[in-house]
Amino acid sequence: MRSDKIFALFLASYISLALLGKFAFRDYLGGLSWGALLYALMFSLMLLLGYNVERKFNLPRQRTYIYLILGILVSSAAGILGVALALVVLLIGTLILRGRTWIRQEHSKYAYYAGIALVIALPLLAMLKGVIPILNPQTRYSKLKDLYLASAVFASLLLAYKPNPIIFLLGEAFAVVSTFRTNALIIFLTYLFRAEKKELKRLLIIGVPLIGLAFLARFYATKSVYPIWKLGFLQSLVYRAGFSYMVYEKLFSLGMPFGNFELLLNPNAREYVAALFGKVQNYTYTIFGQPAYDLGIFGLFEAFIVGMALSDSEKSPMFKALSLAFLVPAIETGFDALNFGILMGSAYFALLFGKNTNAVGRNGK
Repeated sequence: MRSDKIFALFLASYISLALLGKFAFRDYLGGLSWGALLYALMFSLMLLLGYNVERKFNLPRQRTYIYLILGILVSSAAGILGVALALVVLLIGTLILRGRTWIRQEHSKYAYYAGIALVIALPLLAMLKGVIPILNPQTRYSKLKDLYLASAVFASLLLAYKPNPIIFLLGEAFAVVSTFRTNALIIFLTYLFRAEKKELKRLLIIGVPLIGLAFLARFYATKSVYPIWKLGFLQSLVYRAGFSYMVYEKLFSLGMPFGNFELLLNPNAREYVAALFGKVQNYTYTIFGQPAYDLGIFGLFEAFIVGMALSDSEKSPMFKALSLAFLVPAIETGFDALNFGILMGSAYFALLFGKNTNAVGRNGK
């Protein structure tokens, strides 16, 4: 199935849920901004246009430069994970440009084992430091929570490279402990989009309950941290979608017409957005929020580039899975330096590797 159809399905579902939340909780979330809704719809159309334009204009070299520059520039603002990603882009990209489009089996094996070690060791380190959000929800606001995110990112990279049910279960187990739904989603979506058809039934039987467990863990954490929280589980999902959309509306009003460009390169983007509301938490702001706030009306061009990157990542099953896995959760959480950088990096690698990446991903070599 084409990436644009998959993404459009998730995007339409989220917008519908967000609008339901806005209407159901209008006393808390305020009235609907028609200008923001129009911008969101135009952003969606520009993204889909960017996805399809490559089929008419074939300029792969120029797009490669765009993805390389944006990937390194933006990822470097995401802290140590982003810096590591940028270095990988530079290192492997340089090898590819020199014609070394393969990596010796023993070297790739060691890198794979190192990745598995990181998936396990990073969250264990957080646990040893007492950061166990499922047992103590207050600790989910510790800086060490990023170790759980790092574990989820490495699990997604490994699953995109070669689907493995053991890594999937390990990654999801730590994601449940973290109580962060995004961690669970990027692992699940990577496996979903990368797995062969014969694995899908097993994945859905095992994976869907794990995702449900991750959402329940987050709901439990919210109830524990905010004792006055009165909404039920399903009501909370609708409210959360509407709340993130309300945050986007605020960013839209602040960013028009020409933007402020303070969000995408901010390593603490969600804390920055919360500060705009006078809060100290992390606020999600939808996929429309960052372009609207940073670039104003010119954020529509960002949508076009994102669409091109999504299309180019399809040239490799490995990077198609990775780009979708990070783009779909961004519909609700919004673009930050990490997920935007991974999307640009996926498009860059897919353009350069092409069919060679497909062979690597299938054979695990």
